[in-house]
Amino acid sequence: MKKISLILFCFLIAQVSFSQSVEFKFNPNGEFKILQLTDTHVTAGKNNQQHVMDLLTTLVQEENPDLVVFTGDVVTDSDNPKPCYEIFAEFFKKHKLHWAVTLGNHDSENKMPRNNVASILNGLDFCINQSTDNLKGTNFLCEVKSSTNSDSKAILYFLDSQDYSTIKPRVDGYGWFSTEQVVWYKEQSQKFIDENKDTIPALAFFHIPLPEYTDAWCNSKAFGTRKEVECCSKINSGMFGAMVEQGDVMGTFVGHDHVNDYVASYYNIALAYGRASGAENTYGDLKQGGRVIVLKEGKRTFDTWIREKDGAVKQVCNFPDSFQ
Repeated sequence: MKKISLILFCFLIAQVSFSQSVEFKFNPNGEFKILQLTDTHVTAGKNNQQHVMDLLTTLVQEENPDLVVFTGDVVTDSDNPKPCYEIFAEFFKKHKLHWAVTLGNHDSENKMPRNNVASILNGLDFCINQSTDNLKGTNFLCEVKSSTNSDSKAILYFLDSQDYSTIKPRVDGYGWFSTEQVVWYKEQSQKFIDENKDTIPALAFFHIPLPEYTDAWCNSKAFGTRKEVECCSKINSGMFGAMVEQGDVMGTFVGHDHVNDYVASYYNIALAYGRASGAENTYGDLKQGGRVIVLKEGKRTFDTWIREKDGAVKQVCNFPDSFQ
């Protein structure tokens, strides 16, 4: 019995080590490709996941990404989202493709607390999610290393934009980044700056758009569609300001507003939406699809476009060149 227990313990440790030792690298061409899906709104027991899996299959075949990121409202209206997430995990295991999830406002509306949902994700095959002590939900980062050595050449931040205001009725509406989250981001960013004697190009993924998205749309060149006013929080807790100060983040990628899919530039940061990926699971008339982001090694630039389920490519642009 002791021997069996020891073997099981070692197996579990190996599994944890595998999930934590994933090393992303730029390919020999100096590129790293990310596929963003958002607002799939899959529901356990309602048989509405297959068309999302069909989309995922098509986009992975078309784009061959290095990482898939879900930016919130992934499995909703479910007391136990684990079976749906396990279907995603089975797909990614089959394709040997890593994935990440940031939670949206609908992901923890039922009986399961937000941190419990995050814990489910932490243990799934090929999912890179990790929990950060003293921060609620999905907050973590990963590095993308050089194609030729172990130097960090890009940072990917995954942040939890929370769900709803916790101080109702004084402030209604959606949640916002806590002071602790802003401090955590600045500390991580500064650590990389100190270690590398310079900023490392970074992206940030979360669900609810920052208040600055409205300013960006109204005051800069933009690519894409805006069919609804940005449904951001009523409180601006300073995450965008922190990113401007740190100087590393060159783009943020969100979901939440299903009929917005634009990219705009504001204070030298691209503020971007993904394309709603849930089709009939969600409202809106935009074709089901995803956003593709291609990072360039050692450069503060990326290409991005929308890939629709039928294969069409829309809104191709480069940051920052297309916005100058």
